[in-house]
Amino acid sequence: MAEVFQIVTLLVLFQLFFIAVFLFFSRKGRKLSNYLLAFFFLSLAFGLLDYYLLSSGFYAFRPELALFLNSLVIFHAPLLLLYTQSLTRRDFRLRPVHLLHALPFALVMAMLAVFYYSQPPETQQQVLADVQKGEDLSTILVSVFGLIYEISYLVAIKLQLRRYRETILEHFSNIDKINLNWLNFLVNVFIISVLASALANILRHSQLVPMDQGAILVGLVGLLFFINSVLFKGLHQNEIFLGAEEIRHESVASPEATHSLLERLRSHLASGKPYLDPHLTLKDLAAQLGMPSRQLSTLINAELGKSFFDLINGYRIEEAKRILRESSDPKLTILEVMYEVGFNSKSSFNTAFKKYTGSTPSAFKDRQS
Repeated sequence: MAEVFQIVTLLVLFQLFFIAVFLFFSRKGRKLSNYLLAFFFLSLAFGLLDYYLLSSGFYAFRPELALFLNSLVIFHAPLLLLYTQSLTRRDFRLRPVHLLHALPFALVMAMLAVFYYSQPPETQQQVLADVQKGEDLSTILVSVFGLIYEISYLVAIKLQLRRYRETILEHFSNIDKINLNWLNFLVNVFIISVLASALANILRHSQLVPMDQGAILVGLVGLLFFINSVLFKGLHQNEIFLGAEEIRHESVASPEATHSLLERLRSHLASGKPYLDPHLTLKDLAAQLGMPSRQLSTLINAELGKSFFDLINGYRIEEAKRILRESSDPKLTILEVMYEVGFNSKSSFNTAFKKYTGSTPSAFKDRQS
């Protein structure tokens, strides 16, 4: 088992370093985002490399080199947060304030300098033996702190993604290529992995269940399989970096003026049918109506109680229903209707159609014949 563990661990390390190098040299997407994601994978690789060196016995001969690489794992949660911010904020830049994310690492290194690196080799070897067994109190405390630390960052990332989704729903009529669902799934996988790791540490510290290398290896390979599948799905999306700045809902005008604006909006949607454009945005519609984007957003949100996304898709579904009802062409396909009314994703069209009608497009079409 030890030889298999070492071989597969080296293969996984190669995979992590390969992905990092790929991202460093990739010309697709935003360079800063790619670099942040590359460093994220490097932090995971360094943690695994540290465990490999510890389990292989390398640190038994060079204990003064131990624990530094493992400490770099501290950065993977902040790096994932910064990566998320770089995708959801158009004006995102690394600033001096972001150095605050390095404070936990600095604190850990200061503690290691006092309680580990300044100690004689015999003491260092004993510390490593205790860490590997998971029996000492300091290892348990570090595990608890690490769990709280990682969960807090992952929650922050989830909130950032939720705000981003709320923003794009108010600005875009089609969000399939910019919704970052793959990143949300990646975060969910990491939340599960963090909780699983916490459970494994509890079992290891309590000595209730022996956690051998095989169990650790299976969990690691499974996690990397999901991460890589989601990662490459995300890298093949078209990057659209929408600034997720806060939308201020300004007062539209007097009731009479508001009513007039609503009539203009409804009249334009009914006669001009701008919703048939699959790339229609709030900015485009506002320009067509001759009003500021924020004013139109407020009008839709406050007066109609909808997001821009829901408003436009509602009109698209009504148009799809009209075509399906009135068409005399027996060869008319659902796909043709989908593209004609402004959708560019079959799954999105089906979801929206069922939301507004309670049935699928196919079932609705069958009822018309």
